[in-house]
Amino acid sequence: MTQFRARRTWLVLGVVVAVIALAGSGLLSPRISVLVDDIAQIVGGATATAVCWWTSRRHHGVERRWRALMALGMAGWTLGMFFWAFYRSVLHVPLPSPSIADIGFFMFPVFAVPALLSLVRQSPRREAIGPIHLWLVLTLDGLVVVGGLFILTWTTALGAVVHTGPTGSLGFLVAVMYPITDFVLIAMVLLMVIGPKAVAEIRVPLTFLGCGLVMLSLSDSVYAYLVAIGAESMPTIADAGFIAGPPLIALAALAERGEPRPRTALQPWRSDRTQLLLPYLLIAVIATIVTMQALIVGNLDAVVVILGVVVLVLALVRQILTLLENDALLQQISAAQDELRYRAHHDPLTELANRAAFDEHFARAIDDYRHTKSERVLMLVDLDDFKQVNDQYGHPAGDRLLVALTARLREAVPESAFVARFGGDEFTVLLQGPIDEAVVVARRIVDALSSDQTADTSVSVGASVGVAQFELADEPLSAHALLRRADAAMYEAKRSGKGAVVVYRERCKH
Repeated sequence: MTQFRARRTWLVLGVVVAVIALAGSGLLSPRISVLVDDIAQIVGGATATAVCWWTSRRHHGVERRWRALMALGMAGWTLGMFFWAFYRSVLHVPLPSPSIADIGFFMFPVFAVPALLSLVRQSPRREAIGPIHLWLVLTLDGLVVVGGLFILTWTTALGAVVHTGPTGSLGFLVAVMYPITDFVLIAMVLLMVIGPKAVAEIRVPLTFLGCGLVMLSLSDSVYAYLVAIGAESMPTIADAGFIAGPPLIALAALAERGEPRPRTALQPWRSDRTQLLLPYLLIAVIATIVTMQALIVGNLDAVVVILGVVVLVLALVRQILTLLENDALLQQISAAQDELRYRAHHDPLTELANRAAFDEHFARAIDDYRHTKSERVLMLVDLDDFKQVNDQYGHPAGDRLLVALTARLREAVPESAFVARFGGDEFTVLLQGPIDEAVVVARRIVDALSSDQTADTSVSVGASVGVAQFELADEPLSAHALLRRADAAMYEAKRSGKGAVVVYRERCKH
């Protein structure tokens, strides 16, 4: 299937090149050459119309919408071409402008612009930054590119023709509108192809579509130039873009979506940088050309000055939007980092500090004790009979009970205490103060956690508390030693009947 599509593409391109070569070779008489030219354009436009409409019936959603819109646009273009050929080949009007044919030609951008915008809807970037913001950014970038291209055209050729040729007519205005509308379409395709997160699946139809628009634009620009200088005819070879454009658009409609290609970490960076710099690179080129023209001619055209200011203002607005987008992105990143940092140090169920946060705080408390010798106490709290809740009522009921008991535990300890969920149904409490005050707090904890109000269960739970002072006389002070002593005291409390407080150093119940 892939080889068939490749052969079909090369066959179409070969036929187009052959027709262009025949019409512009000079082997045919001028009248026959114009007739071949007109027939090739009508056949190409009708074929593109039929192909776009036929392929739209085979697709759904966005894929159907953009093809159907392009079919309507090409139908208008073909209708205009029919009247154009009638003027040239039947009425023998060598350059019929303005005429009724222009109405059909201008139908093409009317439908092509929404067709391109519909393709934007399937871009992941639309979901990332929002459709309104994306359309606004694309519009501004497109206006900057279109304005820049028009300034280049004006400063290099069109401006001189306007000032010297017979251009004060409706025909000239109509002719100039052709390259302007084509510039808009080309700019949209260009920004979509190089834009960040551009959908890889539609790059092939976009490429054919862009090439078709470029070919139409080239012939439109030649046509505008000839009308501006008052030419009475258009060379057959200048219609090459009109001959090649419709078949390329037909190939775009025939192209199928490709397989998504994974992006590397560097590829999005390059795409973002390209789209960001493209308008400003164009402005730099314009500034260079305008500066050279001012140095050579000695003055600047009013059109160039006005359009230059407009383009700079649009670029400035685009830059402001970029800064706002970057600021919003940084805020999202900062919020996400804060959320990750919080989740990394807190238990998701009870919202208490988790084991990792406790280890960090415990290490700092030991280090501070070594320097200040201020009295500190570690308590290890273990719930009694909590396993029965999970066994009888399930883990969801056990989770609700843990949340309720956590609230009581927080109320039972001073605000300065550091409370953490050590794991499962175990909690740790770090207090600063003498051992007697710590024992009072431990008894308050036992009373708070031994209440019969245990959510939606009938199981009565309690708590056993092991207490260990930071001061160790028989071994070096360490986190492991303190935890081992608090754990030993807590198990002694459980062996003594549960619901008790045991201080490791004194080895007695209080």
